[in-house]
Amino acid sequence: MKLMKKILYIFLMVTVFVSCDFLDTKVYDNPEGDQQLSDETSCMAGLTGVYDVLGFSDLYGQNLWGDLDAGSDILYHERNYNKDKHYVSLKKYNNTDQFINGTWKALYIGINRANDFLRQLENLTDVQCGGKKNMFEAEARALRALYYMNLVAYWGEAPLRLETTMDLNHQLLAKAPQKDLYEQIFKDLTFGAGSVNNEGEVVTPGYCWPADKLNTPGRISQTTAQALLARAYLWYAGYPTHGETWQQARNYALAVMKSGQHALNKSTVNLEYPNGYHSVFINMCSNRYDLTARESMFEVEFYGNGMESSNETGKVGLYNGIQQTATYDPDVPYAYGFYRPTHILMRLYDKKYAVGPQKNPTEKNDARKWWNIADYTWQKNNEAKKVTKKPFTEAEKSIKDNLKSFPGKWRAEYDPVRPWARNNSSINFPVMRYSDVLLMFAEAEVELHQGATQDAVDAINQVRERAGASPIALGDKPEAKLADNDPSDISTFKGMRKFIFEERTRELCYEVPRHMELRRHGKEFFKERIMLLISEDEYPNSQKHIIGYDRDDVAAVPAINLEDKHIYLPIPQCELNTNTICGQNAGW
Repeated sequence: MKLMKKILYIFLMVTVFVSCDFLDTKVYDNPEGDQQLSDETSCMAGLTGVYDVLGFSDLYGQNLWGDLDAGSDILYHERNYNKDKHYVSLKKYNNTDQFINGTWKALYIGINRANDFLRQLENLTDVQCGGKKNMFEAEARALRALYYMNLVAYWGEAPLRLETTMDLNHQLLAKAPQKDLYEQIFKDLTFGAGSVNNEGEVVTPGYCWPADKLNTPGRISQTTAQALLARAYLWYAGYPTHGETWQQARNYALAVMKSGQHALNKSTVNLEYPNGYHSVFINMCSNRYDLTARESMFEVEFYGNGMESSNETGKVGLYNGIQQTATYDPDVPYAYGFYRPTHILMRLYDKKYAVGPQKNPTEKNDARKWWNIADYTWQKNNEAKKVTKKPFTEAEKSIKDNLKSFPGKWRAEYDPVRPWARNNSSINFPVMRYSDVLLMFAEAEVELHQGATQDAVDAINQVRERAGASPIALGDKPEAKLADNDPSDISTFKGMRKFIFEERTRELCYEVPRHMELRRHGKEFFKERIMLLISEDEYPNSQKHIIGYDRDDVAAVPAINLEDKHIYLPIPQCELNTNTICGQNAGW
């Protein structure tokens, strides 16, 4: 099932990319640039090596969804006794931080592997590549684009390296403006995605294979490249670049929608959690690929439990899962549960909108709330040496500001690999889902028309109705103040823009880079959302509806420490040591 991971150790790492940690101060190995690729088999092994970096603990194995993305408006690092420590998630760090250095280095390892793979691939004929040279190139370039997208998401500006770094002379490079980074991202992804027109029709096919031909979410298909391109154009249209690319974002999202390759999962795989939204993540945690709907378009794959000679595991479901620290019950997995969802996220599922004929709907049927925010904890029985599930009561679920729950999107109990391990999970992480495509299309459509359109409403309602939430209707307007909550007027451009932002949060929390999701809406918006951690919500007259945390609570620390410079991470010291012309980010 996770074939890409299994291929890697047969061939690659001892030969092709022995010198990838190019940010070390020593001169790198393989200075001659030896040619290791020679045929289809070696090309596939080399491509697998480019994919492999995604699973590093410094990337999707832990950091990108963990410490680098926590400390936002929806997720915080829960260890209260660590609130005075220097953690990225607490906005208390400098450019020597291990997570920042590790993630930067890993992203450039991935970029360097892609560059070296493309350099060697250029020397081969299509016949030598088994007739797949363009496919190999397309996937490698798409991966390079994804690595650069993460650099933009966290650092903004970064050196644009397109050649293999073989020595310190290749290392010296100034930071490139975001515009230049995006132009390369667009170029690389277009090679795999192809070109599309305003009707979402593919004019020139890309060289990534169709999803039904690859038949796995572990590789980048043509529609995945299109979806990533839509995301890149969406980001570029926002702060600080403000590019005029809403049309391109809409077109590429529409191309995915028209491809017939993807749909929302509406099946039931677990009677306790019967909604299709649940099924997406139960399948993901269970190492099952849904090759019918293909909602999960691209996943970073993990494999095993760390007991193999080659460790290809991650931390998904363990560090960002439901805490369970007993070691005596073999039927229940250990999970650290380092992170917690905020009250801000919880409140978004309870928010009322002036929608539909009732004009005063409740969202108790939104299946996403008590999946993304776990609706149970684990209870220990030390005498019996057993751990049992303790569901929240309805009364406990109604506590809006005091419930201490855990993220429940990925649950270690569904991991089929035995024995379970404390620090090793085989649960994949989703980089792109089809619901994201629908919401990107809706956002771009609304921005282009400066208000809602029927096409945008239809796309949003696909996502909401699958989750059991109330559908919206074009032109819905509030009729009166709702109890304890002012309705959002989604008949206006401003109201619909806010609605889509909140709907993306309800659907995609913990998946899409949150700091980027905030920042692209503006520097002030970025700050305002995080400051909600220590302030009242938008209804200050309602004394029982305070979002902000007590200042002694670790959840408040990211807002207390927040400064203007935290809009981006600092360029790591490991880069500045070997690249003296790089330059530092503002405020650092």
